[in-house]
Amino acid sequence: MNCKFCNSDNCTVKKKIQSEHNQQLYDLYFCHACGSCFFNDKQYSTSFKELYDRISTSGENLTNDFVPSRKWHKQVFIIKKLLSKSPRSVLDVGCRTGDFLLHFGKETECEGVEISDYYAGIGRQRGLTIYNNFLENVDFKRKYDVVSAYAIMEHLVDPLKFIDKLNQIVNRDGLLVILIPTYQCFKRKFFDFLGKRWHMYSPPEHLNFYSRDFLDRFLSEKGFYLVKRFYTSGGMIKLFPNLPFLNKIASKLMELSDNSFLNRLPIFDHMYSYYILKLQ
Repeated sequence: MNCKFCNSDNCTVKKKIQSEHNQQLYDLYFCHACGSCFFNDKQYSTSFKELYDRISTSGENLTNDFVPSRKWHKQVFIIKKLLSKSPRSVLDVGCRTGDFLLHFGKETECEGVEISDYYAGIGRQRGLTIYNNFLENVDFKRKYDVVSAYAIMEHLVDPLKFIDKLNQIVNRDGLLVILIPTYQCFKRKFFDFLGKRWHMYSPPEHLNFYSRDFLDRFLSEKGFYLVKRFYTSGGMIKLFPNLPFLNKIASKLMELSDNSFLNRLPIFDHMYSYYILKLQ
């Protein structure tokens, strides 16, 4: 099996993970050349469009109501600070119902890409322009000051094709924002030590676990320069499921870490990276 990122044939099976979606046992590969991990999307037949349509309509009762979020306000603040201005245009890839986009002011043209018919429908009802398709299939007529991909790149069947498309739609001196789960963190290692399953290992929903070295090097070859990176918990740790009081304390500690200098360290598994496009 060749690496889906760097094409090296120096890959070995790291472990086997049973899918929570179809109960099949998937091989998790580790590439010794670029340090990334991945599942083989072709190991079992999967309709990814059907998978994400099913996920989008299960477990959530989403409405047209928009509720501002402190998390998205923070992202808008960081973006404006890194650009030293308000962006004129933003494209959010994997935008779901458009919550992030709705945090920008009227001076910013906001568009989204979303493969779920359900999510895209809600986003359009909110007045947003939503491309209901895979990013690679959309024929964009413009470029954007900001292109964001929050929690999307772990899902991709063809990640290199996706990144090439991103390169084509970011304006010169524009910003590329990426959030991915990183397996190169203390949290994942701690879960391994405890013999617990890291929740991000969820094939075929999650397929890709990029190493920092590969991601930075590959994007630098496209002209993207890393300007900021930090790590957050995502609020996804429940070490004491039967002890609500201890879970509450742990949750507070995670929140403090997320908003302190500690977020520069790969303690938790949500890795935010911000790249400026300097070459065209």
